[in-house]
Amino acid sequence: MNRNDKRAAICRLDFLPIGQATVRNKPGQPGIQVQGTFIKLPISSGEFQESETNGNPVEQELEAVITDTNAGHLEEYRRLLADYGLLLVTLTNGDQRVIGTDEFPVLVSTELSGSPQSLTLSFKRDSPEPAKTYSSL
Repeated sequence: MNRNDKRAAICRLDFLPIGQATVRNKPGQPGIQVQGTFIKLPISSGEFQESETNGNPVEQELEAVITDTNAGHLEEYRRLLADYGLLLVTLTNGDQRVIGTDEFPVLVSTELSGSPQSLTLSFKRDSPEPAKTYSSL
């Protein structure tokens, strides 16, 4: 996630629809508090990058792959991700970051492809703030 920490990789990804979240966020602060039940997405791989330049929005890009795509699960993932929300990224170094805020939530695109089929989750966006350190409300 952080280009300076090459040993930290995504090991878990969770999603919370913005309508089910209570968020305490102060713009410019590194942390965010969230209350709500994040739903685990069973990703087999994932990559998140963000780059920040002074005075410009933060460029954020995520790509993750779900290989558990039987008909019931596939419909559940698509229904869940059809709404704006917050992504909770857990890294192998133990850090947890929230992508999105109550004012600027994330919309994740889905694409089914391949054989065997896999569901690719992705977004590329400009955000006023970088991913924030997560804490529960």
